[in-house]
Amino acid sequence: MVTRSQTNLVPGVTYATGQSVAEPLPQFMASYKITAHDQIYINGTASFRMPASIMTYADRYSVSTGALSSRHATNIKPEFAIGEEIGYRHTGFANVSVALFNYNFTHRQLSTTTYQNGLPISESIDAGGQTMRGAQIEVGLQRWHHFSPYVSGQYEHASIDSNLPTVASDGTSVALPTKGKRAVNTPEFTAAVGLNYDDGSIFGGFNMNYIGKQYSTFMNDESIPSYETFNVNIGYRFKNMWLAKHPQIQLNLLNIGNSGYLSGTSSIKTNARSMVVAGHSVAGSAPQYYVGGGFAGVLSFSTGF
Repeated sequence: MVTRSQTNLVPGVTYATGQSVAEPLPQFMASYKITAHDQIYINGTASFRMPASIMTYADRYSVSTGALSSRHATNIKPEFAIGEEIGYRHTGFANVSVALFNYNFTHRQLSTTTYQNGLPISESIDAGGQTMRGAQIEVGLQRWHHFSPYVSGQYEHASIDSNLPTVASDGTSVALPTKGKRAVNTPEFTAAVGLNYDDGSIFGGFNMNYIGKQYSTFMNDESIPSYETFNVNIGYRFKNMWLAKHPQIQLNLLNIGNSGYLSGTSSIKTNARSMVVAGHSVAGSAPQYYVGGGFAGVLSFSTGF
């Protein structure tokens, strides 16, 4: 049960807005131990989410003219999702987890950034229905000769299940043909590889993350390319020194060999290229992006007492 309320004291705009929502969220979880080290499980869950930003409920007005530029959203529907997952886990020298999942969303809530009077405003977009299906695997080995490797990967097919409304250049409301398009901000493939070493004194690690291509518009006419990040750390633990317990020095090298890449979409758009829908022209608008961090090196010293 969630209640949100807002008041706006600016003359001429809606004074009070808000929403109250109550939603039952049943869950089902079951598992079966095949052996002491092997288990299968199945989960069924339900969830819902309100719009992330309170600005969704607010009237907006121009700072320069004082005129009302847009009214608050009405008839807001919270996101509701039903998910199913079935998987297998093995524990031992090798820890393995494999799962298949399926999620169905209605009124999918996506966070985005818009600009008014040159200032960024966080708000939520109702992206309609969405289906997400895929598989994931994780494999990690216990420490062997001081080394411990890890690898994981995920395939996810996320599609939009409805045609989304927008406003054409002449003010007419039209439905964009988005049904069947790939969901925004959702890479099809992700992977991670790691290797750690620790002999009690010398320790270190390496990890690589891969993020696949992500669409930034509902019409899938613009995207950001896939990218990888690489991180390395190395350090040494000293023996106890007087009051200092296990002092250590560590060097972290972050984002080796990659800089200036686009790491995500800040401002999601319906379509980047102009198009015609049902005889009406719909202007394109360029999405805006987050730029990934550059290389950084961090040297730290720590101890307990």
